[in-house]
Amino acid sequence: MNPIRDIVILCNNRMAFPAIQTLHSLGRLHTIAVPAENEDVKAFCSVFATKAGVNLIWMEKAKLNIQLQEILRISSLKYVFTMTFPWKIPGEIIEKHPNMFYNFHYGLLPEMRGADPVFESIRKQKQETGISVHAIEKEIDKGKIILKKTMPLHTDLTHGMLCTSLSYLASYILPELLTLLSMNDKGVLQDENLAAYYKKPTISDVSIQWEKQDSKSIQALVNACNPWNKGAYTQWNGLNIRLLEVSQTNSPLSSTKPPGTILEIDENKGLIIQCYNNTQLRINTVYTEEGFMSGHKLLAFGIKNGEQFASL
Repeated sequence: MNPIRDIVILCNNRMAFPAIQTLHSLGRLHTIAVPAENEDVKAFCSVFATKAGVNLIWMEKAKLNIQLQEILRISSLKYVFTMTFPWKIPGEIIEKHPNMFYNFHYGLLPEMRGADPVFESIRKQKQETGISVHAIEKEIDKGKIILKKTMPLHTDLTHGMLCTSLSYLASYILPELLTLLSMNDKGVLQDENLAAYYKKPTISDVSIQWEKQDSKSIQALVNACNPWNKGAYTQWNGLNIRLLEVSQTNSPLSSTKPPGTILEIDENKGLIIQCYNNTQLRINTVYTEEGFMSGHKLLAFGIKNGEQFASL
């Protein structure tokens, strides 16, 4: 069967790679378009496009409208899929080309609208997450949902691990999505009563609040920050420390120490911290400007039992 090559992917993240490969294997991939400044994604796409014989475009925000018009002149074009693409598709283009632009949102809509649903889903300790493929409209993340697939969200998944799982889920659902689109499925409206929008995480969003967060909340935040932020922020004696991997303690202690207090720090017992509501965490891996290291290696900085981490 001859390839149709009628789909363009606009992407800005490795999460699109499995879907790119699957669309090519289905004979549907015509063009990959990537922001010109994203060197990591450009490297993969350059090699893949050369081997696969598909078109490749380096996108520039200042030229977005012009470059999209060029893409829309592709004679075989049927759909444009956006996957973590950072720029909004102009409203006038959407109006002139209905049923053409669809976004892969790596979170469940409408509950998880915004820039990083992976981060928010982990941080908020959701029981499940997934992918929502929706028609692109003028307002971000508000288009009709064509296809939604869920997956369980385990407490030990990091941001990076979940991104990988979702990237393969996106690849897996492509045949079903293409069938729905070929049947002219218009999707279903999102329930605005369930909608929530989350902005891009700020420094306060990725900082531990010892006085308010119990061990499970801190573990969720740490996982949500791993690896993209090299962990969740805390501070000791002016030293910025990021917690990169933590785990629940096997035998919880009964302590009256305030949250953030170091209960244990040595090579055998590791680093144990008191958290809110008399819960504790074992700090397995930390990051400082001096490098990545086991939690107990903070001994080299002079940290001792009884001292406290501070909230930023």
